[in-house]
Amino acid sequence: MNKRIFAALATVVLGFGVIAGIGTYVVAAKNDPGVIVAQKADSYTAPDGTVYPQVKLSLNVYPNSQFGGQHGAGGGAHPDYVSYSAGGPNGEVISGAGSGSNFEVPAHTAVTITIYQYDSGESITNDFFAHVHGTVDGKATFVQRWDTKAKANAVAEQQITDIPKDVVGHTFTLHGLSDAKSQLFVSVPLMMSKDEEVSAAEEAGGYTQFPTKTTFTFITGDAGEYVWNCEFPCGDGTIARFGAAMSTMSYMSGHFTVRA
Repeated sequence: MNKRIFAALATVVLGFGVIAGIGTYVVAAKNDPGVIVAQKADSYTAPDGTVYPQVKLSLNVYPNSQFGGQHGAGGGAHPDYVSYSAGGPNGEVISGAGSGSNFEVPAHTAVTITIYQYDSGESITNDFFAHVHGTVDGKATFVQRWDTKAKANAVAEQQITDIPKDVVGHTFTLHGLSDAKSQLFVSVPLMMSKDEEVSAAEEAGGYTQFPTKTTFTFITGDAGEYVWNCEFPCGDGTIARFGAAMSTMSYMSGHFTVRA
C-alpha cells in the first residue's frame, strides 16, 4: 500500500510541477514565514492501550483570503484565493494570525487536528482522497453542521472512514519524501458546506455560520520535515484547476515539521 501511495503522489507532484512551474513554488514559499506550534493537551490513549503525549491544532478553511491572517488585511495579493489558516478553538476567524500554513509538532506524539471547513465543493478528481488514511483506526470524527454562534453541533457527530466523492470541499494531506526516517502519510477529506449558504455569506462579506467540522488524530514517529497540501482541485481558472491557490504555499499547502 505504501508503494502505491507514494507512486501516486510522485505522479501528482511531477505532473502538477510541470503545470505550475518551479518558480511559482519558490516565490510562493515566502508568503507565510511563520510557524504555528501545536498546543499541549492531555495525554492520549491509543486503541492498543499505549499512552502518548498529545498536542492539538485548530484550523479553518475559507472560500477566499479576506479573513486576513497570514495574508494581511484585505486578503493580500490574492484575496480571491481559497485558503487554510489558523482558527480559534470553536472555528472562530482569527484575522490577526501571523501564520496559517506551517506547523510544528513533537515526535512520538498524538497529534489531534480539528478543521472547520467554510467552503463549498464538488466532486474530487481522485476518489482515493475521499477516504481517510493514516489516522488512528483509519477514522475521523465528523460534524456536518457546526454552529459557530452557539459553539455547538447543529447535528450529531459521527465516525467516518470516507465521505461521498461528489461533496468534497478540500483535503488535508500530509506526506514526506523517502529519507530512511519514519514516514508519515495522513489524508483526510473535508466535506463541503452548503453551497447556497457559503455564497450568501460571501455576498454579505463574511463566512457561513455552519461550516463542517472534522477532527482526527495520528501518531508521529521520528523527527522529520514534511509537507501538506490539499488534493481537491481548487485552483479555479487554471489547467485542471491545480494552479493558483492550490499550487501556492500558504494558501492550500505548507510545511509540517516534526521536532525531536
